[in-house]
Amino acid sequence: MDETRLLLSKVDDAVASLEYQDVAFLGFLNEQEAATVNSYLKNRRLGFTFNGGYSSAKRVYLALYSGETPDYLDDVFPFCAVKVTARAGLRLTHKDCLGALMGLGLKRECVGDIVTEDNYAIIFLRDEISDFVISELTKVGREGVKTFLYEGSTGELCDKFEEKSIIVSSMRIDNIVSACLNVSRQRAVELISSDKVFLNYSVPSKVSSPVNFGDILSVRGFGKFKILTQLAATKRDRMVISVLHYI
Repeated sequence: MDETRLLLSKVDDAVASLEYQDVAFLGFLNEQEAATVNSYLKNRRLGFTFNGGYSSAKRVYLALYSGETPDYLDDVFPFCAVKVTARAGLRLTHKDCLGALMGLGLKRECVGDIVTEDNYAIIFLRDEISDFVISELTKVGREGVKTFLYEGSTGELCDKFEEKSIIVSSMRIDNIVSACLNVSRQRAVELISSDKVFLNYSVPSKVSSPVNFGDILSVRGFGKFKILTQLAATKRDRMVISVLHYI
């Protein structure tokens, strides 16, 4: 069974479980998996949402439910955050933190986003492995670290980004991708056609699909962008657009 069929089989199992429970969960999913699941479920008569712990999360949990969105949903996602701290002056990297977690024998789907800042990192984990990680994660690379449950508000976490302006002739996704990545339109079309571009967790159906302000655009190997607003128009009626590039 290929990876996509296996993923959708797990989704079907989660949907079936709604017969005896109010909410079902599946995760963590990467951006491509989330896009696949979103496309698979969007025409089904059930509710679903994604949550990765903060607004710009790349790895997310899927929640499935029947009827209206439960009021308590945000409080019952089965993951938590831990904080890993190193000595002052040492910068923890995403690569080193992930390597340390994999060195503990964890599967990648058990780990969500890793947000690094100076000498600490906030790591999202499935609930069932958090105690193990808190106990066993004592080194990242060659450096000793302390790991404990994070008590702060994860909703305030954010990726680092830079704001820039792009110029496009229209809001077609091939134009936007070309301008954001500073590549030719032909290269943008190749990326879209090979399912390496995601628009709000979904693979666009056409290279001419429209992009709206507020949309999130992700391109594998290039990063993530948020399309903000139109700043101006050129003399040739091209659009000057403000975008955030997450770095």
